[in-house]
This record gives sequence, C-alpha cells and structure tokens, in this order.
Amino acid sequence: MRRQELLKALRGGPEGMSGAAPSVATGSFEAVAPYYDVLMSSVPYDVWTEYYRLLLSQMGSRPLRLLDVCCGTGIVSERLALAGFTVTGIDLSPGMIAVAMDKAASSGLPLRFVVADATQFDLGETFEGAFSFFDSLNYVTGIDGFRQAISRVGAHLEPGASFIFDLNTAYAFENRMFDQQERNQKAPIRYSWKGEYDPTDRIIQVSMRFEVDGQAFEETHYQRAHSDEEVQEALRLAGFGSVRAYDSYTLDPPRKKSDRVHYTAVKL
Repeated sequence: MRRQELLKALRGGPEGMSGAAPSVATGSFEAVAPYYDVLMSSVPYDVWTEYYRLLLSQMGSRPLRLLDVCCGTGIVSERLALAGFTVTGIDLSPGMIAVAMDKAASSGLPLRFVVADATQFDLGETFEGAFSFFDSLNYVTGIDGFRQAISRVGAHLEPGASFIFDLNTAYAFENRMFDQQERNQKAPIRYSWKGEYDPTDRIIQVSMRFEVDGQAFEETHYQRAHSDEEVQEALRLAGFGSVRAYDSYTLDPPRKKSDRVHYTAVKL
C-alpha cells in the first residue's frame, strides 16, 4: 500500500451527515469511544505494527515489555501482544480505556490499561520500549506540556530502551488533511470533520460531527505542529540520544512535503 493510501486510510473515509437528532458537544474521545474501532476499521493497523517492528530493527532494539502512550482503545497494543510483547497502555480518556480493558479481559493477552495523563503519569515501573502512534502527541498543544510528556516517557524507560512516535506536520495542517466526510447512508457511523489552522501558534482546531443510529454528537479536537527543533530539544532534555526522523512508512528522511514524521530515540 502506498504512503498516501495509508494516510487516507488512517484519517478516515470520504463524504457528511444529515438528518440527525440534535447534537451534543463532548470532550475529546469520550462520546466517540464506543464507536472508535468501527470508525477506524479502514486503518491498516498491521502495517503500522510491522513498520514499528521495522524501526525497532533499524535501531537494533529487541524490547519485550512495552509502554503504549496515548493508547486509545488499544488496537496496536493488541497486535503487539499477539506478536509476543507484553504491553501497558495509558490514555487520558476514560471512555477509550474502558473499551480497551473490556477487549483485554476477553482476549487473555498480556495487556494492561490505565487512565493517565501523558504529561503527568507515574506508573512506578520502567519498560524496555515505548511508542506513541496516530499523532497522539500532537494533542499536547503547549510546548511545555510536550516536553513534560517526553520527559515522563523517558522516566519510564530503562537505559538503552527505544522510544518511537509519530507526529503530524505543519504541512498536513496547511493542506487541510483533516477535512473529510462520510455520507454513505449504509455506513455504521457517518461524520464530517473540518479543520481550521492558525499558522501563528501552529494549532489546528478540528470540528467533528458524528451520527450513529440517527443520533448525532460533536467533538472539537486540537493539535499542534511541533517543529523538528522542538522535538529534538525535548528528547535531548529528557535524556534521549541517537534520534532519527523518517518520512512516515519509509526509511527515508523527512521531506518538505512530509505530512507525518516518525521519530526514533534511545534512552541514555
């Protein structure tokens, strides 16, 4: 699958909604939590997990105990647990964690999920590797908070442990890659997303409207385009080295038109 097809699959399907009952505004990833896995059903999760393992091999890293930062409903954690990893996931959304825990309870896989803020969490243990996928760290919209999140990850890693994460770029926001809709009346969940990007503070506001079974609800999400310089500095301050950046889904360096970048780093 080509990189642009991966991006389209990740960000959702094409086309909008109409005729729903009065909508309700909610906090990020709460009302949508029960439907998240259906909404993201077109995402090539196997490609994401294989790319993660490819990046690990590029680092010469072989972790077994992993920390999934901003894990959502734990889909990638599940894939990695099936591959033999033991995974602990954290997420700020109680709704998303509830879904992840329900699935873990029935799977019997070595999974644990905890409601926690990525900028403040303290699990009282360390791991051999950590990852944070699907532009989760873009949701930390202050540079101080972003540094704190990177620092908290570092505090939970053993020396030599790997940290791999991806970020949306300013190019993605400037080119309205969040704007998308699903109008198909047969779709289990229909939606309309529209982003408004402020290049001054590099923050995008994404207004989201969903419809399920004739009921509609809304969420507003915010992301920040962290610059490469900010990312590199945050990693250095948190005690990471051997930092590399990739044009996502490849082993090539980022381009001017990279809409997503993956970073790899080693805890010193």
